[in-house]
Amino acid sequence: MTNTEDRLADALAAVARGVREETLPPLPARSASPGRRRWARWLAPLAAAAGVTLIVVLAAAIPPLFSSSTPGGEQTTGLPRYYATVEQGGVFVRDTATGTVTAKIPNKSSRNGSFERYAVSVAAANGGREFVAAYTGTIPPTSQQQTELYSFHLTTAGRVTGLSLVKGGQITGLLAGAGPLASKDIAVSPDGSKVALALYRPLPQPPRNPRPAAEIVVVNLRTGTHDLWQGGLQRPGMNFNIPSISWQPSGNTLVFLARWCHSEITGTAFCQPGSNYAQVRTLRLGAGGGPLTQGNALLSQSARYPNIVQALPGPNARSLIMVILRGPDAGPIPVPQRLQVIQVPLSGSEPPRLLYHGPTGGHIDVFLGADASGRHLLLAWQSNGWIDHGVLHPLPPQGGAAFADAW
Repeated sequence: MTNTEDRLADALAAVARGVREETLPPLPARSASPGRRRWARWLAPLAAAAGVTLIVVLAAAIPPLFSSSTPGGEQTTGLPRYYATVEQGGVFVRDTATGTVTAKIPNKSSRNGSFERYAVSVAAANGGREFVAAYTGTIPPTSQQQTELYSFHLTTAGRVTGLSLVKGGQITGLLAGAGPLASKDIAVSPDGSKVALALYRPLPQPPRNPRPAAEIVVVNLRTGTHDLWQGGLQRPGMNFNIPSISWQPSGNTLVFLARWCHSEITGTAFCQPGSNYAQVRTLRLGAGGGPLTQGNALLSQSARYPNIVQALPGPNARSLIMVILRGPDAGPIPVPQRLQVIQVPLSGSEPPRLLYHGPTGGHIDVFLGADASGRHLLLAWQSNGWIDHGVLHPLPPQGGAAFADAW
């Protein structure tokens, strides 16, 4: 990209503005000429018919009083027909309208001595017709840890076809999802040619803090090559993880959430309140990889935006959509009790928009995703569903059983 394009990609330009209702001007009145009375006999019915037509046209032109717009200002039609979800048994494909399971890719057993793998994340490509799923686990008998990427397509009936290991899809010595823990740490580029995912070195035995820092691997699905991005963001004595990752429309820049923790709750990547700090950052990609500092910070955690746990670009790439957690803190391990999904314009010229809010219920592993348009948001934590007008429309499974979604 040029320097100008770099600056635009990093700053994400100005805020997107919502669709506004147009103000219709008054219609000019017309009167018949006194000398044209002979036309009145057939002009009157014609005028009446034209009036009816005008009313119909105006009724179609005036926007409805209550719009069912999503964060992108679009109508909530065109929901993806199917969605894929990571659950305890593997990757499930479900019908959006009914929640019915149409296909399943189970976790692989090691009883035959092959690679034992667990699904940890899934991402959609090509408008929800293709998917890439990340599996992680150990390779018997050496117990070497590895991540594998599988792609599959969906038929019109929601069945899985073409399931196969992607080119360059074996990544040895790095784990997706920080262990068998699913998260929004995988994304397919807009043109479907690359997959980016956050990976971690295996935990030392016995485990220690700080844990191995997160790294980003970009896999070229056409050539099978890997570009590794690591280092530059660690802080002394703090754990560093990447809970979410997304692509900019250009396909040359990633947006990721960088998070530092003084301590972690066992078994999760969540940072305890008061002990964490987060930034939403860009990463400009280039051949061969490099440091994670090859980009800029777009937004930092603050009193206004506390406990950022997920972040992705808005539908117009000029804003951010984030999940933040707010107090009061409660529970055996104190965690914030309120969850908010907000849209933040990065220009600073408009206030943030509240898209959804609800109780965390003590469930702190949160996933946020969107379809290819960026308009239809998915949210999974204690409840699973898609967001519209501040309402979470439930999707199976419920009760924290969905670890990550894609459509």
